[in-house]
Amino acid sequence: MEKKRIVYLDAIKCLAMLLVIDDHVRAVNGFEPYGSLSGQMIYAPILPLFFFASGFLAYKQSMSIKNVWDNIRKKFVFLVIPALVFCVGMNLMNQKNIFSFVTGGWHGYWFTIVLFECFLIYYLITIAIKNEKWRIGVFMAISLAGIGMLAVNKDFGPAIFDLRRLTKYFQFFVVGTLAMKFRPKYEWLMHNEVFKVTVVLSFFIGVFLLNYDMPSAFHHFLRDVVLRYLGTFAVVSFFVCHEESLQRPTKLNSLINLIGQNSLAIYLIHYFFLPRFQPQPDWFVGLNMPTVHLVSILYTMAIAGLCLVFIKFLSNSEYIRKYVLGKK
Repeated sequence: MEKKRIVYLDAIKCLAMLLVIDDHVRAVNGFEPYGSLSGQMIYAPILPLFFFASGFLAYKQSMSIKNVWDNIRKKFVFLVIPALVFCVGMNLMNQKNIFSFVTGGWHGYWFTIVLFECFLIYYLITIAIKNEKWRIGVFMAISLAGIGMLAVNKDFGPAIFDLRRLTKYFQFFVVGTLAMKFRPKYEWLMHNEVFKVTVVLSFFIGVFLLNYDMPSAFHHFLRDVVLRYLGTFAVVSFFVCHEESLQRPTKLNSLINLIGQNSLAIYLIHYFFLPRFQPQPDWFVGLNMPTVHLVSILYTMAIAGLCLVFIKFLSNSEYIRKYVLGKK
């Protein structure tokens, strides 16, 4: 029996996916996404939202060895194989060594690899540590270690494993599992007025603080931990509080659910549709920040639409749907 989808998680993934495309539209054309106050506010929680939602859905109180193996195999098929296909395809198109990801990393497709590693760590620890309190303690310890590793502002370990990003984002995966574990308390907190006001005000204070000179370690902690947690909680709280509205059978909700349910496939293929203005035309270089946001939003919506069309077309083949798009 298929589990009932949690609609606000699809809405969270929809928003995060659109912001990822928007981020990339600007980045490939020379606009630093985090180079403005508005950019700091908009992009801080993008990737933590994906890892939070994945951790929320991954939570299991206990798992057998067979369940663990089945889940690892499925995640490998739906996350690693599509990333491998697209990474090799990109290298072929750019006339590069098709195996360059081994030494040079996965480039834009690092996200699915790191997400697989999060699932892998979670499953292995779940099967290795039977006592759930001890297990939660281990996850919290790893998360705190990941926060500490933010001080190492460079890659380490084999590039193929992308350990720096893993240490940065596994903590948000853990937060998602804890939210599911303590779901009634978590949903009460997301509805709590004091919590919502505190999170939102603290988020904006943190954004403004980033504009001041400060030691590098503190800057990274504020940007990569504090703002991302606050932004993630603010967005999750918003969608949890509006879950009833998201369940209404409207065209907008149907579109939100469609993008959310296809977020991984959209992530995999959206790179092929990113506009690159090279050399940049005068009209583009002279845009002010509000217009840059408007232009990137328009491109984002067009790219998301193209992705959905191609996903529908490619999903006609079961093998392509599974091994290329990472869809069940």
